[in-house]
This record gives sequence, structure tokens and C-alpha cells, in this order.
Amino acid sequence: EDKSVDISLYVPVSNKNRDQMFKDFLSETGSIKNPHLKALMQGVFSDKDISEKFKTAPAASDFHHPYIGGLVEHTLACVQLAKMIALKYEDMNIDLLLCGTALHDIGKIEELAYKRSFYYTDKGRLIGHIVLGANIVSAAIDKIPDFPEELKNLILHIILSHHGEYEWGSPKRPMCFEAVVLHHIDNLDAKINGFRHFVKTYNDLD
Repeated sequence: EDKSVDISLYVPVSNKNRDQMFKDFLSETGSIKNPHLKALMQGVFSDKDISEKFKTAPAASDFHHPYIGGLVEHTLACVQLAKMIALKYEDMNIDLLLCGTALHDIGKIEELAYKRSFYYTDKGRLIGHIVLGANIVSAAIDKIPDFPEELKNLILHIILSHHGEYEWGSPKRPMCFEAVVLHHIDNLDAKINGFRHFVKTYNDLD
């Protein structure tokens, strides 16, 4: 039975504590002051099913953060990078950037499966994490009274454009400051982790 199997014995697992990373993630995003975006974060991550999957899911099946806990590790790193960059560019909407960064890969909880190995779900293959994530966030927003339509459009745009280019799977290209920043943060952390993962794997073969 799946419940009796400790998957960490069979697949790669983050060497960082997943519960602590999730606490750090909530702490970092706890600085969001906009009441609508704060309510959105609480609405998404107070859902125990979502939060548990978020802490457990890999961020990818192979290249970057391809291990249990990879999604929360990657997202936490992106949030921390976003905060650093926001200090440099004062005209940025930091609340919008942090919320968009926190939610940009949330669709991966439905895209990737990891019960016995890492593989893509039917939803993942047919729809993909970008649209799945936008659907999750849109549904959460619809439960919040008087959520501004313009703010909803911006958050969804940030999620839908975070891969940056059509050929990289983005339905839209970034068209606001915060979307541009998130795209590059996401790409930077993914590339660095992917390179480290490759080097470690290559060195372990020696």
C-alpha cells in the first residue's frame, strides 16, 4: 500500500528540512501587506492538502530540483531572491512580486506525481503546471470578497508568463515589471540548481 511506503527510500530527497523550509517560506511571504494578496496567500496555503503537496513535490522530473521537497526549496529561494532585488529597485510593487513568486509554480502539485517514482500526471501532460497554477489561484481569488479585478489579472499574468517565451511554454510573455523580474529569478535559480545537480551526478560517477 502506498501509505505504508516511505518514498524517500526510493527517490531523491532534498537535504534540507522540508517543514523548516515551509516555515521559512511562510515567514518570508508574511511581509506582504496588501490585504487582498495576504488573503490570497492564506487561502491557498491554509489548505492542508495544498501545503502538504507543496512541501513534498519535486520541482521537476529531472533538470532542476528533481527531488522530494524540490518545489518548496525552489520557491523559497525565488522568494528570497525577489526580496533582495526589490531592495535595489524601489519602484517595484514588492507585495505583487512576492505573491506572484510564491505562487508561480503552485500548479506543479498537480503536474507531477511522486508516489513510486517521478512522472507527469495526465493533467501535467495535457494542461501543464502554468495553466494548472493559474486555475488554482483563480479559484482561490474567487473565494475572496471584493478582490480587485486588475490585481487578479496581474497575479494571473505573472503566473502565466513566468517562463518568459512562447517556445518555453508561456501562454504570455512578461508585460509588467514584476513579471519580468520573476521570469529571470525563476530561470536563475533553476539553472544554478540544475548545474549543481549535474556536477554532483557527474562527480559521483567517478
